[in-house]
Amino acid sequence: MRGIGPKILLTAIVLCVLVPLWGYWYSIRHASLNLRVDDYALKSPTQLYGIPHKVTVVLRDASNHELAGARSVDPLGYILAVHPDAAIGNCEHLNQRPAGEFAACYERYSRWSAGWANSVRRADVSVPGCDMRAVPVSVERSNTEWPLWWVPLPHVGGLPRQYFGFVIAIDSRACRAVVQE
Repeated sequence: MRGIGPKILLTAIVLCVLVPLWGYWYSIRHASLNLRVDDYALKSPTQLYGIPHKVTVVLRDASNHELAGARSVDPLGYILAVHPDAAIGNCEHLNQRPAGEFAACYERYSRWSAGWANSVRRADVSVPGCDMRAVPVSVERSNTEWPLWWVPLPHVGGLPRQYFGFVIAIDSRACRAVVQE
């Protein structure tokens, strides 16, 4: 019986180290993206900018190489990057199918996103009546989910992903980028 105690303790310590490390490893290989185009030409008395529709975006790195394309999902106006494999796309076509199909698609989509998201610096933006090149992109990155990915609570847990928020500020009326201070 004396030998079981240290073995259990050692197993518990190894699990306490390996489980979070696996979460970190997984999180740096998968990403969740939030892409937003703020159009200051659409401001109103109650908001500083509006959300344009029929938007297409080409995300680029510092060397101006194309990383990914994105487009708005209208009529809602949110913007999703589009995977080069048409079967994956942005996984929106699977929203009405069984959850397993969407989960498998999103797994591949998030793995693909993690490969380029950290390199985004500029974007080419097209809105109706205006095409802009080399618009600066504000990038926010967070990777804080991995230590607690295993916690079985509804608001915590699940497979960890790093988060990228991309904000592109434009003035479609002047057809130019807006520099944020």
